[in-house]
Amino acid sequence: MGIRPLIHSTTGMFAAGIVSAVLLVAGNQPILNADIGTQALLPTVSQNDLLNPKAAPYNAKGDGVTDDSAALQTWLNAGGTRLANGTYRIVKGLTLSGNNRRFYTENAKILADGTNITALTVTGSNASVSAVVDGKNNAAYGIKVTGAGAVLENGRYENFRSTTQSARGIDATTMGGITIRNNIVRNVVSVGDATLGNGNGASRGIALNASATAAAASVISANHIENITGEEGDGIQVIFADSNSNPYNSGKATVSDNDIRNVSRRFIKIQASDVTVERNKLNFDLTTRPANPASSIDIIHAQNVKVIANEINPNLLGPCVIAVSGTSGAPLRGIEIRGNTIRQAEAKKSVGIYLTWTTSPIVRDNRIYIGGTAVLMSWTTGALQQGNTQYGGV
Repeated sequence: MGIRPLIHSTTGMFAAGIVSAVLLVAGNQPILNADIGTQALLPTVSQNDLLNPKAAPYNAKGDGVTDDSAALQTWLNAGGTRLANGTYRIVKGLTLSGNNRRFYTENAKILADGTNITALTVTGSNASVSAVVDGKNNAAYGIKVTGAGAVLENGRYENFRSTTQSARGIDATTMGGITIRNNIVRNVVSVGDATLGNGNGASRGIALNASATAAAASVISANHIENITGEEGDGIQVIFADSNSNPYNSGKATVSDNDIRNVSRRFIKIQASDVTVERNKLNFDLTTRPANPASSIDIIHAQNVKVIANEINPNLLGPCVIAVSGTSGAPLRGIEIRGNTIRQAEAKKSVGIYLTWTTSPIVRDNRIYIGGTAVLMSWTTGALQQGNTQYGGV
């Protein structure tokens, strides 16, 4: 078989914002793309890729001014997949329904210009989405996924804000597993009302939620998350909880290799059992201390959680850097905190690793640069603490 060129958006297959490129595919063998420096076997172009939202009967303008909400929804309902060449302004949220749907932007973005709207809701199973969405500091949510087995990758979700409700870059409400990787999520703020925990004020870069035990594994990996602020700004939250669960339900999730910068409450919040948090880099360069800072990595009522090889750099968050909290009625088992590097200011006098109400935790081989206490445990039995090294604070 001869070599045939396929032209496909790097926004749909690779990092958002990189120029589209030509990849040559010989049979089923991928060939290295010199511009991108990676390998990928591109999907065959389908008829749905060729549906043009600017053509009749859809007639979207893509000029960044006209309201294209109705046109794009009609186009999506018809099976539209490839949104190309334009800035598509919407004032009502879009819905991608049906199983096995694909949606990607190519040299295009969605400008979500409706107050508190969710720009895109994905309801079917096994969706694949790679999109650029700008909330214009008007929309509250970038993308919300409720179906199982979705893959969100190589997208950009930015500028979401609300004064009356929560705000999210990416929100996944599913027990069926999801992959969220290689996305940029930035500038998400929910202003709040001075009442913590009531939703209004809860900003999340990426949130994975369910009220029952996960039926499939989820991965949140290699995302860049920046400026998640407001009353309760968390970079990543994983919560699998109902009113009766203590410890919380199994989330079967891995949170790895994410770069998170500047949050107002926590970088990573885990309220689900069976979760691994590893190789994340947490940075902070704001000069004003947030109003409601908490621990950088906060493990709450969750067992079988591993916190491994994370790099936590100086920040203005709460008095503990890595915190694990059980309860007297349900001490946590299966906690492992290993190989992390913690750097905090000498003057902060904080606690590097804090555990309360745990049973047989493993805390080992952590490097802790801190002016306060390296490791502190209360109401904990059978702990293995070994190879941790404390240095002076930064």
